[in-house]
Amino acid sequence: MVNFQKYDHLNFDIVEPVLDIGGGNENMMEYFNVEDATILDIENNSEKEYDFIKADIRKKLPKIDKKFKTIFIFETLEHIENPLYLMAQVYDLLDEKGKVYISMPYTPLDLNRERTNNIYYCHVCRWTLREIKNQMNKLGFDVKVLWKRRRFKNMGFWLPHCWFTLELKKKIIGERK
Repeated sequence: MVNFQKYDHLNFDIVEPVLDIGGGNENMMEYFNVEDATILDIENNSEKEYDFIKADIRKKLPKIDKKFKTIFIFETLEHIENPLYLMAQVYDLLDEKGKVYISMPYTPLDLNRERTNNIYYCHVCRWTLREIKNQMNKLGFDVKVLWKRRRFKNMGFWLPHCWFTLELKKKIIGERK
């Protein structure tokens, strides 16, 4: 289970309706007191009544007939082999003035999914902060780094950031960076 308290200092600008991708236990929506949420995940492990869409996020998402003002993808992208395919679909689900919040660790990979009995728990991709910013820009997002931290305090300054949280917005057409 994810400890959402580590995100309290970020003061997310949550505007409903909200889409939580990979949030099958719905703890995050409850933690942030979200009322109007849709959860998209492979399984639903919650007792609270949010809209739930069962989907394998590694594949084409089911048709969703609404746009979302806030989309959360927390500690999820590292578990899928082609997260850019998912993010391209997320772009289409985002309201023109909406925001996507993603958070992911930079951790050891388990490409053959051998470290656990549950294949969804393995980390099969990772990016440095520079790489993910570059890829999100290519998909049409403006990227703002909300938080980054290194694994070890006062050592390993050359190591990549072990955790980062980003805010993504759709680029305004005609705006150059």
